[in-house]
Parts: sequence; structure tokens; C-alpha cells
Amino acid sequence: MEWREVVDHPSLQDLPFKIETNEWGKILMTPASYVHAAYQSRIFRWLVLSGLGEALAECPVQTSKGVRVADVARATHRFP
Repeated sequence: MEWREVVDHPSLQDLPFKIETNEWGKILMTPASYVHAAYQSRIFRWLVLSGLGEALAECPVQTSKGVRVADVARATHRFP
């Protein structure tokens, strides 16, 4: 599937976990652990406090191997 198809598909709305695609368009479902979430929160907080741009959690990123979801990302500009 193309990422737009994944985003628009009615059965994939409001899932309690994140999804990604691999290089063949196959949907991957990735559960997270408590420790993973704790580290993610700490990194997110550090980015917010650093003032280095917009901190983003669970941000989809198009790669050559499909769409991956970064646990934490930084945008160099702020959104409204």
C-alpha cells in the first residue's frame, strides 16, 4: 500500500498503536514498551526545552524502505 492509502483507509483509523510500511508496502505494527515510552518522553521534553525547533512525537517519515514512524523528531520551524 502507498502511505496515502494507509492514512485514508477506514479500518486503519484510530488504532491504539503505531503502524509503518516496509519497502514493499506491507503494513507493520509495532507495539512499544514502558521503557521505550519513558525514553521517548525524556527526549521529547529535552527537545521542547532546548528551543531548537518544534518537537514531534510519532512523526511519519518517508524513507527508501517505506514510511517509518520516528519516536521523536525535530522540525526546524514552528507550526501554528
